[in-house]
Amino acid sequence: MGARGRDRTGGRDRAAGRALPLGWGDEPASASPTGPSDPTGSSAPPEGAAPRRLSTRTRRLLAIGSVLALVAALFVGLPRLLSTTAGPERVTADFLHAVIDGDLETVLAQAEHAADASAAALTAQVLREAHDQLESFEIQHVEVTADTARVTASLHTAAASGEAVFSLTAADAGPFSPLAWELTPVALPEFVIDVPFGAQEIAINGVSFPIAQLAITGDPYASRVTVQLLPGTYEISLPGARRWLEASPLAFEAPPTFGNWRKPLSGLQYDLSEDGLQEVQRQIDAALEHCATETSSAPAGCPFAVPEAPTGAPATTAVQGTWALTEPAHIELHRSDAFLWMVYGTGTAEFTPSGSATGGTAHDEAGAAAPIEVAFEVDGAATLDGKGELAVALRSTTSLSYAYCVDVKTGNFTGVTIIEDLEDATIVQNDCA
Repeated sequence: MGARGRDRTGGRDRAAGRALPLGWGDEPASASPTGPSDPTGSSAPPEGAAPRRLSTRTRRLLAIGSVLALVAALFVGLPRLLSTTAGPERVTADFLHAVIDGDLETVLAQAEHAADASAAALTAQVLREAHDQLESFEIQHVEVTADTARVTASLHTAAASGEAVFSLTAADAGPFSPLAWELTPVALPEFVIDVPFGAQEIAINGVSFPIAQLAITGDPYASRVTVQLLPGTYEISLPGARRWLEASPLAFEAPPTFGNWRKPLSGLQYDLSEDGLQEVQRQIDAALEHCATETSSAPAGCPFAVPEAPTGAPATTAVQGTWALTEPAHIELHRSDAFLWMVYGTGTAEFTPSGSATGGTAHDEAGAAAPIEVAFEVDGAATLDGKGELAVALRSTTSLSYAYCVDVKTGNFTGVTIIEDLEDATIVQNDCA
């Protein structure tokens, strides 16, 4: 007989063979009986048996899915989280750094464009000549609510400290983009400047600006301009190119703050120069010397007159005699309006009646009338007309009237002139010719 093949099972029961794995991650099938089958065909484990464990492959897939979900959540949410904690502070700090560095392009891009205020004075030359500008700042508090934020900052100059609150809004550019924070337009410090009647331009830190460029407000008899400036100390003046005039500068300070801050500024005016003051004094002295040549005890248009005539008659009754100025008038000028100054002063004069003394008139040893001492007051006005002529008018018993001069070509007010005849007086005279 031929040889039989060798039984490799070693004589064991073939039915109890080993289950082979079907793939990676599959658990080997149990070789033991599973018990009686469920008549419904369900493969549920018997009562009391442990729940079936998830396969390693399933667990790996679940873990990978969780990691991907976490990465997606961070990708979407982290940019928003970072922007809401640092964005408003950074944007505010960038604006304040631009103020400190004099970066006007950035400042003006973020500044509020007020309808009744001008930003024309915000120039590099004006800022270069300013003092006590913003030097440093600290962010004190950041408050974020949804797509809005408020940033509180303390501001410091060499002269003062202040505080400002900045408002910001966020724009959503999409789920995968950070929130873009923007400053609400920042209101800059504002000054409302009273401009003297007739002024055509003003100078800020030596830089001249036409009045029309600075958003003039109000009527032409009480002109005002409103200007925006950055924190700092500035000087404002009127051009003093005309003869007899000088511009008295005013220093003013814009505090370290931003927001709704507005301050009136008055006192800007033309003053007479030293040459102008001497010219007024010269004209008054000449007028008094002319009065001293009169022979009447009450010369017309002159500030002095004998209170009582030597005969006891009122001073309106002319008595002949001679005048002599014994103490010149000491003049003071007080600014009244553009191109108009009121003149005041005191002095003494003597009047000596002609002929011999009569009645109760005092007389000397020779029988002549004694001099009568008269204290007088100078009261009048000094004006600068549209032609640049400086004139003095003294008041005796009547009031003074004056009119404004206007350039017929430009419509600008150029001066003041005294009106001699009230019937011809007008509010404005062309060229004051």
